[in-house]
Amino acid sequence: MRKYITNSRIKLTVALFAIASVTVSCSDFLDTPPEDVFTDDNFWTSENNVKTFSWLNYNTFNGYGNNAGVTADFYFHAGTGLIDDNLANNVFTNFPTAPNATNANWNEYYTLVRRCNLMLARVPNVPMDQTKKNHYIGVAKFFRAHTYFRLAQQFGDVPYTNEYLAQNDPNVYKPALSRAEVVDNVIKDLEEAIPMLLNVDDSNVTVNKFTAYALLSRVCLSEGTYRKYNGGQNGNTYLQKAKEASLAVMNNSLYKLNTDWKSLYNSVELLGNAEVILTKRYIKGVLGNSVQAYTNTSTVQNGLTKFAAQSYVTTNGLPIKQAGNTQYLGDNTIENTFANRDPRFAKAFSTADYAYSDKPYNGLTSITGYVFQLYNNPATTGTEVTTIGQNQIDAPVFTLSEVYLNYAEACAELGTITTADLNLSINKVRTRAGIATLTTDGANASANGVQIDDPQRTAALEQISGIVNPIIWEIRRERRIEFMSWTTMRKEDLMRWKKGDYLDTNANPDVALGAKIVALIGTNSKTKVNAEGYVIPYAAGVARTFVSPKNYLTAIPTNDINLYAAEGVELKQNPGW
Repeated sequence: MRKYITNSRIKLTVALFAIASVTVSCSDFLDTPPEDVFTDDNFWTSENNVKTFSWLNYNTFNGYGNNAGVTADFYFHAGTGLIDDNLANNVFTNFPTAPNATNANWNEYYTLVRRCNLMLARVPNVPMDQTKKNHYIGVAKFFRAHTYFRLAQQFGDVPYTNEYLAQNDPNVYKPALSRAEVVDNVIKDLEEAIPMLLNVDDSNVTVNKFTAYALLSRVCLSEGTYRKYNGGQNGNTYLQKAKEASLAVMNNSLYKLNTDWKSLYNSVELLGNAEVILTKRYIKGVLGNSVQAYTNTSTVQNGLTKFAAQSYVTTNGLPIKQAGNTQYLGDNTIENTFANRDPRFAKAFSTADYAYSDKPYNGLTSITGYVFQLYNNPATTGTEVTTIGQNQIDAPVFTLSEVYLNYAEACAELGTITTADLNLSINKVRTRAGIATLTTDGANASANGVQIDDPQRTAALEQISGIVNPIIWEIRRERRIEFMSWTTMRKEDLMRWKKGDYLDTNANPDVALGAKIVALIGTNSKTKVNAEGYVIPYAAGVARTFVSPKNYLTAIPTNDINLYAAEGVELKQNPGW
């Protein structure tokens, strides 16, 4: 439920949510509603009802959770079994080996699609101003696009419908469209929505024209790079669209970067924040989260991996392993590890001490030793921090910083990037962070006049799926650091770049290591380290193998395959499953 909903409308919203939240396998959610609420026949009578119905869509932005639990798109990826290479789960997580009968995302997404299609079918006949009517049609198209985009990212080829159909309509069960066709429909929806959407002055809490541009930027960058790296195709048409959509946001003077990067993640209030294009808000007594409680109590934290820690450059803009980089002091002590490094490193993780099972720090322990502190806010104390479901930190959904990095990556992938492009985009993010800006000749990258030559770019791991040029490598690095806590974004990036091997503990051992602990570890210690002194977070012999192409997509739920088969339609399982 959205924080900006007025008290007089909360009851109505709850009633609607109770009707609309059933899955698509159940009966039509407006066919048999409670008698004291609404029916499909009497609901669509005013702009206010349309607006209230549209609020239901916003729960699709999980943020830090839609309930008091720990499932969220950011730090708490363990709850959904999400694996990325930045944060190691506090319990070892492996890829599933067999398809599940059901999938919560599949059900949620298709419920939302159905809701959007209903809205698109009914709004044209609601007695209201045509401009507002167009706006809410645009809102429905935005959410339908967003939902199908996530379906395509996760499941590949999926059934697609742009109509609101009765449950007994034979067109309910259609063969899946190819992932590429689904994404083309996503882009079509967004391009149709943009001229319809108003530039609503709502202080970033509801969808407007620029939210749609931000999503179009994200979708087109994803599709252009996916086609290039996964399909061996030319994705330039999509990359050009990503660049243009990004510029539409970048040229809006209403948006600007915050002074402090950390404030995107530890602010109790993001309403009206100039960097945040769309936020998910939390309010006491209406909706809370647990993102602070689980990083400030005795629960073992998910921890930064060695692989991610070594991606932070020094303030001169050079990689830590670049020859001649005297700013890097090594990692034999925590002081050396954080010295002269990208300031976002110290803002996200404690510089005071490591914390592990044998040596907690202020009562905290981390699976890898690195203590996560990104969500800490000195203004929040007591039960507001430590109680499950009572945290009020707001979550950013779309930000100007993402759009800047989308633009830079699109330009680099198109092969047209210039230093002027960098100055328009990524260099603003780097300046805010406190590290040297980049220059380029179109392929190489330099910082402070020194050409960047990161040995990691051509290391053995990169030989598996292909080496990219230095400027693309640095833009990818910047994206990783800027959004270190956005675990779903990182996973999606790895999939579109075809870098699944980063998640494989055999191909990439550093993804299953933590901080370097030089202090003596006793033979009976619970904390294990390797020969070089890096924390081994999991039991001996534990390994995770990334299987291609299987693990690039989630399995189609077998119950749905069987449901379609009963209707004479083949819903194919994804490769490898």
